[in-house]
Amino acid sequence: MTLVYMIRQVLAHPLDYFQDIQQPNRLKWSYGFLLVFIAFLARMGSLLLLGYHYETREAYEISYAYEFVWILVPWLTWSAANWSVSTILEGEGKFKEILVGSAFCLVPYIVLIIPVTLLTNVLSLSEGNLYSLMTTLIFGWVALLLLIKLKVLHDFELGKLVFITLLTLLAMAVIWFIGILLYGLLSQFLSFFFDVFKEIRFRL
Repeated sequence: MTLVYMIRQVLAHPLDYFQDIQQPNRLKWSYGFLLVFIAFLARMGSLLLLGYHYETREAYEISYAYEFVWILVPWLTWSAANWSVSTILEGEGKFKEILVGSAFCLVPYIVLIIPVTLLTNVLSLSEGNLYSLMTTLIFGWVALLLLIKLKVLHDFELGKLVFITLLTLLAMAVIWFIGILLYGLLSQFLSFFFDVFKEIRFRL
């Protein structure tokens, strides 16, 4: 299946799509990373095209690296956490299906966020509730696709689906906590190392 066909299928027939991707050789790793990169481009486009009266940041305050990390990291940690939890609890989904399938759940955001953002250039500030509602619906659609993906790939009942979702979110929080902790320790170690190096050079 081509990427464009799969995008259309996940929007129109998500249940069929997530069943189809379990067939051998239906998914490519590159599709997942490509969609995440396109989601990043859509995010940057939405920030740059936002109506001036809706802007909360100046252009120079927007960090491309920061925005990319906040798309890439949740995607990777969600996939890793869900695969780990579901494997322990007898889930049927493979890591490739979870990772790439999660990227396809971003398709509603990719397709709709820029058209919705363009509306802020014609909406007044008092009509901001409409913009907020539409963006909330987009993120709700993404969340719904993630739940459908879990249901189909792992073949869970509703109760177990909710339980697995909560455990996945908890596992993500643990991964982020450990990552932040290691980052802090590494930063302190490097700072100490460079301070010692500067002191040695100064004394020599």
